[in-house]
Amino acid sequence: MTFHHHLQQLAIAAIASIAPPAAPDIYAVSFLIDAEDDDPRRPTLTIGYNTETQIRRTLHDTTHRSPDPAEARWNYAFWLQNELVVIGQPQQDPAGAATREQWIRDLGLWYDDPTAAQDWLTTVEPLAQQIETRFNTICCDAALALHTNGTIEKSLGRPVPVLVHELEYYEQIAQRTETANPPGLADEFTAWVRLG
Repeated sequence: MTFHHHLQQLAIAAIASIAPPAAPDIYAVSFLIDAEDDDPRRPTLTIGYNTETQIRRTLHDTTHRSPDPAEARWNYAFWLQNELVVIGQPQQDPAGAATREQWIRDLGLWYDDPTAAQDWLTTVEPLAQQIETRFNTICCDAALALHTNGTIEKSLGRPVPVLVHELEYYEQIAQRTETANPPGLADEFTAWVRLG
């Protein structure tokens, strides 16, 4: 099985696992892209979601600074941060971690740990950027597939945007999210990112 196929299958299973009572409260699905131990060769995808109930909790939490409603809705720092699955994480998804490494090797992008700063700048950084680009692309493809194959509508009862993001937000996050969803579905999120 290819890593792309593995990622898509786990994404489908994760969304399908959402309990029906929770579905009406969910307004967005999270595809959080990270890297295990900050190693670009080990990207991971954490799939989760947020709910209208969580927004209300955040806005009424008197123990912390209250964000504005848009920030409470779209800033992952205020989300449930649940983990339906963490794809590529060795303890939770050992098959995915092994398949991911093989995928990167097959692309010719695997590298050994650099021994000098110069090696990082001339050799490793360009490879790391290519890995990031390829991983982001397959995550966007998997998110869009959840729409086109009906998984999201079947599991959640309606179209819900998939946000393809990191912990920080910037223009490429908005662009990835637009690519990962049917036209217009994620406009509220992408407009918020671009205002930030």
